Amino acid sequence: MAALVVCILSFLSMWLPAFFPGEADVFCGGPASLSPSEMQSGLERVWERLREPVMSTLAQILVVYALPSMSTLLSGAVAARAGRRLSTAVGALAVSATLMVALDLVFAALDYYRMLNCAGWDGKLPWFLWQFVPVLGNVSAAVLLIAGIRTCWRMGRDRESGPEQTVGRS
Repeated sequence: MAALVVCILSFLSMWLPAFFPGEADVFCGGPASLSPSEMQSGLERVWERLREPVMSTLAQILVVYALPSMSTLLSGAVAARAGRRLSTAVGALAVSATLMVALDLVFAALDYYRMLNCAGWDGKLPWFLWQFVPVLGNVSAAVLLIAGIRTCWRMGRDRESGPEQTVGRS
C-alpha cells in the first residue's frame, strides 16, 4: 500500500510545473555549440531509440508514467490473493517497471540540466531539483516493493517451517 501511495504521489508530482505557467520552461535561445543529440551520451541515445516507439503520443506517455502505479497496484492485489511465486514474479515486474520509469526521468532531468546550462539558471534551480522528486518517489516505491516481496517470502517460509519445529519439539 505504501509503494502504491508513493507511486501515485510521484506521478502527480510530475504535473505540478503545469500549474505554474512559464516557471519551469527553459528555452535555449542563444547559439549552442552542440545540438541536443550531440550532447547526449551513447547510453542516452540508445535509450531514446528504445523509448521512441512507446512514447510517441500523449496517451502513451501518460500510460508509461502511470505504469509504476498500475504495476504496484497489480502487485499488491496479486500478493494478497496468490501464492508466493506468482506474487514474487508480479512484484519483480512492478519493480522493473518502476525503475524503468525512474531511469527515464533521470534522463529527462539531464536534458533539463543541459538546457539550463545553455539558457541560464536564473530562478530555475528549484525546478531543476523538482525534476528529481518523481525519480526519488519511483526509487522509493521500488525499495518498498522489494521489502514487501522479502516480507512475503519470510512469512511464507515461517508458515512452512513453523509446524515442523513444533512437531520436532514434542
